[in-house]
Amino acid sequence: MPLIRSSRFDAPLTYACGDLDLHLGDVVRVPLGEREVFAFVTSDPYDAASERPLRSVIERTAAPPAFNATGLALARFIAAYYICTLGEALSAVVLNAAVPRVLDRLTRAPNPPHGTRYPSVPRRLLRLIWEELPSEFSLSALLRHPEARRSGDRGALLRAVGTLVRGGDLLRERVFADPRTREHRIKTLYPALAPIRGPKARALVDFVRAHPGVPRADALLAGFSNAVIARTVAAGALSERHTTRQRKRLAAPDAPERFTLTPEQASALLDITRRLRTGAFSQVLLHGITGSGKTFVYIQAIREVVRSAGRAIVLVPEISLTPQTARRFEEAFGQRVAVLHSALSERDRYDAWQACAQGDVDVVVGARSAVFAPLEDVRLLIVDEAHETSYKQESVPRYDALTVARKRMQLEGGVLVLGSATPSVESYFAARSGKIAYLCLHSRATLQPLPAVRVVDMAAEFESGNRHIFSSALTQALAERLERNEKCVLFVNRRGSARFVLCRACGYVPQCRRCSVALTVHRSEGLMRCHYCDAQEPLLTECSVCRSPSTREFGIGTQRVAAEVERLFANACTIRMDSDTTTRVGDHARLLQEFERRGDVLVGTQMVAKGLDFPEVTLAGVVAADLGLHGTDFRGAEQTFGLITQVCGRSGRARPGEAIVQTYRPDHPAVRFACAHDYVGFAEAELAERGQAAWPPFARLIYLGVIGRAQDAVMARAEQYAAELRSARIGEILGPAPYPIARLNNEWRYRIAIKTKTPAAVRTALRELILPAARRERATRLAIDVDP
Repeated sequence: MPLIRSSRFDAPLTYACGDLDLHLGDVVRVPLGEREVFAFVTSDPYDAASERPLRSVIERTAAPPAFNATGLALARFIAAYYICTLGEALSAVVLNAAVPRVLDRLTRAPNPPHGTRYPSVPRRLLRLIWEELPSEFSLSALLRHPEARRSGDRGALLRAVGTLVRGGDLLRERVFADPRTREHRIKTLYPALAPIRGPKARALVDFVRAHPGVPRADALLAGFSNAVIARTVAAGALSERHTTRQRKRLAAPDAPERFTLTPEQASALLDITRRLRTGAFSQVLLHGITGSGKTFVYIQAIREVVRSAGRAIVLVPEISLTPQTARRFEEAFGQRVAVLHSALSERDRYDAWQACAQGDVDVVVGARSAVFAPLEDVRLLIVDEAHETSYKQESVPRYDALTVARKRMQLEGGVLVLGSATPSVESYFAARSGKIAYLCLHSRATLQPLPAVRVVDMAAEFESGNRHIFSSALTQALAERLERNEKCVLFVNRRGSARFVLCRACGYVPQCRRCSVALTVHRSEGLMRCHYCDAQEPLLTECSVCRSPSTREFGIGTQRVAAEVERLFANACTIRMDSDTTTRVGDHARLLQEFERRGDVLVGTQMVAKGLDFPEVTLAGVVAADLGLHGTDFRGAEQTFGLITQVCGRSGRARPGEAIVQTYRPDHPAVRFACAHDYVGFAEAELAERGQAAWPPFARLIYLGVIGRAQDAVMARAEQYAAELRSARIGEILGPAPYPIARLNNEWRYRIAIKTKTPAAVRTALRELILPAARRERATRLAIDVDP
């Protein structure tokens, strides 16, 4: 089928293949209308009668197959289950780098045009094209060039190119380019003799001496920036070589294990291996408290799979956030493991993908897209931190990696293991109902107890006269740990300095120009920023409406928390870890290494609550436990419980620890049960509440979003869809109502919620009643979210 990833096109097309030897997954070039496009072969060739002559496939590209039979089956499942087109589903299954590209190639005229011929084209852009770029260049290369970007935004640049093409000074043609099938050469680093100054450069040299020939991408992932690498190479302290990457199927390292299985781990491993030997599909919920050694169980189970010539996939919430986890698997399986992480270039990712397809690796560790890795004979698929919402993709196709993983193991007859310290309520309900097996690790692998948790009522603190963001208990605990040279972790689930700015004279709150949200204060940058479209404005010194200087910042974020630590403890090394401080490749690993080496207090958002294991941490603080309790998501309490539990679990892994939870709602079940380390108590209470309101798992939920630039048109179309769905009698239809953020990037958004116990009937109604009209509609577009 043609490579058209649009919700308005959902039909496989038939072509004559002639003498071409085509197979499932091949990438071919075909005519479509008056143009040529790349397409996937979605079935083996067959003889068929046709009323009219078929158009012929032009050529089979040199690209390797884009997917195998399992990949196509998963794409068909996604298209059916998540109500999208097969083309959209294949966009998740197929690696972008594996698809040939259609490039716009530009050829300039020999002589530059006269300066006054194109008054609308910036002079800077003309100089770039005729003085710096080669005579032939691609449109994408021009758009990426820093000098071009100084000449205008993407739209302005495209208009300027169009003007030059119409004037005849640029020739524009489409070029079909195969993916990277040539020999792959990578940059590797080796130690050299010249001295180097600076702690970061010296640390890099030590790292390379310990790992001579390390790929540059791995040095980036280890936390060393491109600038430090370039400076060290230029100084002669390191040498950089281009080498051909050759992945060999090597035996796993023979290094002895650092740990022995506890009785609980041994029991869990025995259950999983018994299931593996049956060769039948099975699901297991591995519920292990923080620090119970779930990763060690995973590794031992994978060893059993590999010994029997099978393969395994491990999904983690985000590989760049868990370098420690990735390192454990690389230590255990050497080059037999492919780790798909954010430091990989597109070419490296493509090579890892092809190594999977060619059978050169046995284990894949990666984020949600790794569920589609083209491994054969996958017998074990592990989803670590299975409660994490990051496994659900927010863009089309809106698939949940857990659901796709379950389908893959059903197809391959393997075992699916869901590991978590705080399982989702749906997973717990399935285990309680006997639909999946339940294994529990009640104790930490180090035999250390869970940290003692103190709950601080911030309302009482306020009444006592404490107006600071830290309670007296947290301030005192920080002082005691710093005096003993112990480490602390502070969690607040919001970046920035403050949630919003309020004028106390007239009540004005600065809003984003494109989204219906208040701008968040980033005081260290002197900015107010929208966290959805990244619009920025200077920080207010006076109200822009009434000109009053009486403006005040409300709410707290990571910047303000870090600033408060530095104010209270000037000699402490405070490290902030959020999406503002981790914008470059390797920043996550760099900050964690810095915290491990010399840090005293780590301040961060959710990323400090996941997969971090530092024995020296003896205090974990939740600065504001209430942030997720008052939103519109019915899972708000569950997410709050999980975050508090995970953050508290960072403390006391190797020595006695403590956790302090600051809250204005100490009586809320999510807070109360989390502080008591009582998952079962919380899950039972949450299930009782959801049962009364018919929320999942007692009903299935589907959101139908209607989005467009004209608010009246969006609302009218949403009301029409809601009326048609009510007439179909497929469940409870709620809305339409505005999204929690009603306007995003200048588009208005209304949503219909469908609660049902017959999801198949809902899918049928959407395909028959809603999608045909939506595909004809141009003023609005449809966003379907199954199991949000």
